[in-house]
Order: sequence, then C-alpha cells, then structure tokens
Amino acid sequence: MEPGRIALSGYDIQGVLGQGGFATVYRARQLAVGREVALKVDSRVLSTPRDRQRFLREVTAAGQLSGHPHVVPVYDAGVLPDDRPYMVLELCPGGSLGERLHRQGAFPPKEARDIGVGLADAVAAAHAAGVLHRDIKPGNVMVNRYGGVALTDFGLAAMPRPGRELSVTREALTPAYAPPEAFHLAEPTPAGDVYSLAATLYALLRGFPPHHPDDGTQLSLAELIVRHTWPYVPLHGMPTTLNEVLRHALAPDPAERLSDAGAFRDALAAVDLDTIALGGPGGFGPAPTMTTVPYHRDAPPVREEIPPTVPPGGTGGAGGTTVAAPSGDRKGGRNSRLIAVLAAVVVTVTVSVTVVTNQYFASDDGDGGASASTAPSSGATAEDKGASAFGVPTTTENCPATSVDGVGGRCVASPECWSGIVDISGIVTVSRADCAAAHVWETFAIAPLPKDGMTNNARDLIKHPDVEALCSQKVMAATMLPEGRKIAGEWQTDIIPPTASEWDRGLRVFRCVAAARTQDGQKTGSQFAVES
Repeated sequence: MEPGRIALSGYDIQGVLGQGGFATVYRARQLAVGREVALKVDSRVLSTPRDRQRFLREVTAAGQLSGHPHVVPVYDAGVLPDDRPYMVLELCPGGSLGERLHRQGAFPPKEARDIGVGLADAVAAAHAAGVLHRDIKPGNVMVNRYGGVALTDFGLAAMPRPGRELSVTREALTPAYAPPEAFHLAEPTPAGDVYSLAATLYALLRGFPPHHPDDGTQLSLAELIVRHTWPYVPLHGMPTTLNEVLRHALAPDPAERLSDAGAFRDALAAVDLDTIALGGPGGFGPAPTMTTVPYHRDAPPVREEIPPTVPPGGTGGAGGTTVAAPSGDRKGGRNSRLIAVLAAVVVTVTVSVTVVTNQYFASDDGDGGASASTAPSSGATAEDKGASAFGVPTTTENCPATSVDGVGGRCVASPECWSGIVDISGIVTVSRADCAAAHVWETFAIAPLPKDGMTNNARDLIKHPDVEALCSQKVMAATMLPEGRKIAGEWQTDIIPPTASEWDRGLRVFRCVAAARTQDGQKTGSQFAVES
C-alpha cells in the first residue's frame, strides 16, 4: 500500500518500512512530540465490537510492558476508520535479528547468550503481567537506535482473525520456532513462549533453528512437525551447561519443559562462556551484569562446524506422515552464510489456520433448513458406497450435498473427523481423528474437483463457485443431525483439498468440513453421521 493511501490524525506518514502477510509498517512522524515512529497497520479487519475490544485489551496489556528495556515501546494504538487496527511503536532503525541472521549467520556465543538473557527477562515480565507473546522469533527482535535489542509484536502477534476465538485459531505461528503442541491446537501457555525463546537463541548460536538440516534444505510442514518431537541435539563447541539449559527449554513435551522464563533467564546468565576460547567444557559461574547489547554490523559470523542432526532411533510420524532420518553425510566446505540464507526462507513462513466463516445458518423452516427430516439417514446401497472414485465409501441417500446441481456432491458413508487444519500458502496439512475422541472438524460433503478447478491449493479452490456452493452453511446445516444444534448455535465451514499423495495417485476430490464454535473448538461424537 502506498503511504499516501492512509491517514492518521497527528501523524505525518513518510513511507513504507516493510510489508508482510498480516501488516504494513510505515515510517511516520508523531507531530505532537516531533519524533519518528513506526506505524504498524494490520491487514485484518475488526468488524465487531467484540473484536475491537479484544484487540485493545491485548494492546493495553502489552503497553504495560513498554518500560522494559527489552520490549519495544508502544506509544499509541487504535482502529482506523476502515476497521483495521494499528499500533504506534518505537522506530528501530537497526532492523531485526532475523535480518542480521540472514545477512551474517550465527552470532558470537557471548553476544547471543546476553541477548537471550535480556529477552528472557522481558518474557518473564510479560508472563508476570498475564501476557503471552505466542510468536517469539528472530524476526520479532528489533535493534533500536542505541544498539539495544527488544521484543516486538505483543498484541498483534496474539490477535486472532475477526470473530474467531484464539483457542481455536492459531493465527500467528512460525513453524520453525513454534512449540510442538501448537500444531495440535493446544491452548497457548508460558511454556510455549519459553520454547520459542529457546529456539530463537539456538538459531542465533547455530545460524538456523533446531532440527533443521545442516545443508539448509527446506523442510515441509509435516517434516517440521515430526522433527519437533526429536530429542535435543547439542550445539557443537558450546559448554555442556548451555546445552543442558537449552535441552530443558526445548523439551517436546511441555510437561517436561522448563516453563518459567525467569528460571531460563537465570540459568542462561550463570553459564560461563569464557572457557570456549580455552577449549574447556564450560560451566556455571557468576551471573554477568545485565547491559544493553551493542549491535555490531561488521561482526564476523561464526563458522563452526555443527554436527548433523540425528533423530531418535527409527523414524517418526505425525498425522500418518513418516519422515526418514537425515543422513550424516555433509557437503564439505558449505558456507554458513549460505546456510543462513536458505534457512531464512524456511523460518519466515507463517502458519495460519484457515477457516471460512459464514454468517448464514439455515433456519428450520426455510429451504435447506436443518430439520430432522432432512438429516442424512440409512438406506444407502452397496453400489452407492463404492470407494473407487472418492477413496472412501460414499452415499447419495438422503444426502443434501446432491441438491447442488452439477457438482457431484455426496456424503461419506462413515463419519470422518479431523484435527486442526494448518494452511501454508494454500497447502493444507490435517490429521484424521477418532470421532469418538476430541476433534475439531468433521466432513459433511465430498465431491470431485471441478473440471476447471483442478488444484490442490485450498486458497485457489475455495474461490471456485461450485466449491463455495457445496461447502456452504446451507448444505452444512441441512446435513447436520439434530444433536449438532445442541453443541453450538454457530458452526464454521472450510475445505480439505486432495493431499499431495492423493494427487499423485490421481485422486481428485475435495471435502467440505465443519467445526463448532465452542470455547475450545473441540467436540466428540459425529454430527453428520450416515447410518450404514
């Protein structure tokens, strides 16, 4: 967006500093006090009073941390006339640590450790104030005009999309730094922030995040999820005590993880790094004095050899995906700066849980109403349930999906339930779930891909009119069993396109799925069952 296209009373907007998937940052001058600031305008629209109140509540809580030396101050916040939220922040001309990591590779060990101590102190202060960050990563650590480092994006990092509860939609996740439990839609906790903080420090020390291959190979989301469950691999050349601190903070199971940011800070501060130069094992020594960490633009990157990532015995899987263990073969002489550049491509990917929310919910006494008489029932024949074309048994008996002309919609013969949907640039990852156990989504219709919409990209597919018609609130409500209304008065719809393996096998079908808008987004049992 061009700087002249927005206006904010009291500010002279001078230009665009940066633009990402969720926000644009402008350089501006705050006229009342004559200072340059960063104006961050979010691209999401807060369309209801509830959404605006939630945003302002988050920002107010974050604003209480502005006095901390390692938190970027928030000067102002509000909502523009077009309902987009904004924050006015301290201008940090030194850029982010993510940019420096990209440019120079790993940091000198003492500098990285001291940065970790300062950030951990900021996170401990945030947790004491009841504030979670949820997206700690090098790209959210800024360098101010005095060379100090400070954590930013409190408030906006935690804000869900309009009308959707935070516990259901993990809107701001960066896969390489997110805690493993976040991929399973677990409730955010302080332990999750500690994991992301430790992963950030690990990246500063190594040049790229935990469990990433040494040659900088890009990983799929499924591979990242699996690798997040692997045991901690010690950093080569670092004190045993430092590796122990990081191992406890990066434990895959949050119950076994160091969950107190203050304890993480104190343990880091006590690590003796002086013995690295002498080749000693390192140990606990006097805690260093907390000072502002200078930003050295010309500091040479550390080019130490890092041992290859070794997974636990055998291979693991998540959601039915098996990832082979990486080999120990390394490409000798690989430049660590190149590795950092390749890794930066991976770590900047943002996960969003995509949900298509429609306000329409069919009434019981109109066309397409969700009365008991229109709910699916028994009577499907064996012929109808052939699975060859769809990959699963389907039926047309009492199936409202068949009422959408020209789409070929059907109902699944047996209930299909799913965990949370993760969408990266339209490529969806989702795991099957037991309908009798807690789950988020359930299939209510299935159909062949449109002839003029042969794609497995969810963001492209959802725009097709046939897909919109089949995966609508009207069809969903007509398919729902009466028990569904008792669970929630409002439901959401989304799509699951064919997976990469299904696409390779020539299976060209998509699913319409629904989720109840409840406090935690989960439910048990089937609300779209078809009796066999």
